[in-house]
Amino acid sequence: MNISINMLPYMNNKEKVGQFLSQWQGGVELVTEGADWRDNGTDWFNESGLPASFPGRIGVHAPIFDLNLACPRYPVFSEYSFEVYKQSLQWAARIGAKHVVIHPNLYSTPIYHRKEAQHCSKAYLQKLGELGKSLNVKVFVENVGFHESALFSAEEFVRLFDEIPSIDALLDVGHAHINRWDIPEVIQQLGGRLAAVHLHDNYGKYDDHLPIGEGTIEWADIWKVLGETSHDIEFILEYQIGTPLETLLEHARKLQEEHLKTRLIT
Repeated sequence: MNISINMLPYMNNKEKVGQFLSQWQGGVELVTEGADWRDNGTDWFNESGLPASFPGRIGVHAPIFDLNLACPRYPVFSEYSFEVYKQSLQWAARIGAKHVVIHPNLYSTPIYHRKEAQHCSKAYLQKLGELGKSLNVKVFVENVGFHESALFSAEEFVRLFDEIPSIDALLDVGHAHINRWDIPEVIQQLGGRLAAVHLHDNYGKYDDHLPIGEGTIEWADIWKVLGETSHDIEFILEYQIGTPLETLLEHARKLQEEHLKTRLIT
């Protein structure tokens, strides 16, 4: 079992990253937005994101703001987004990251031409997956968008990974809850194609990124079905900006205990 903590809590306060890293030896998922990247754009060549001495597992969440792989009406946007994601993968390989999370579309943009948008996104996702394989970096594609801005339904999201074998699924539990997906069912249907989960809570309306247990997600069945999986899945806590260090560390510990408990029961 791999447990990682997404660096979103420190997106606007990089001064506290050192304190976090001094107390956390598990995996981290770097956020390529925020204080380190804001002023001069993304500096893929000079920005490392972590001290060279960090011993834990590293993942990367590629940029999301202003990028859209699913834009058939204005293909220059999709092509530019693809180029940025290529740079993300190349940078991830350079720093020794194991995976890069990709959003298949801009989560806030309504999908007007659904089939065309899906086709556009899939073509680029396939290219990114192939590049990831050549770099030995896994490409995790995340379910994003809410209601009219969701590019894929639950069923389409599951099928995506049969259509494009070079990519793997990252199921964001909070996003799935807002879209009223049957989360345990989706986990079962994804089977071995599920490589990671983003774990956070909400009340079913907004993407609050609350700590687990502070929203309305029913976690018991999710833990149960995750405990029944026979392959390794990356468990990534993705909590909101400013979440206290004590909460992150406590919930990482509880996550490991919960997973071990469900493994023993099943």
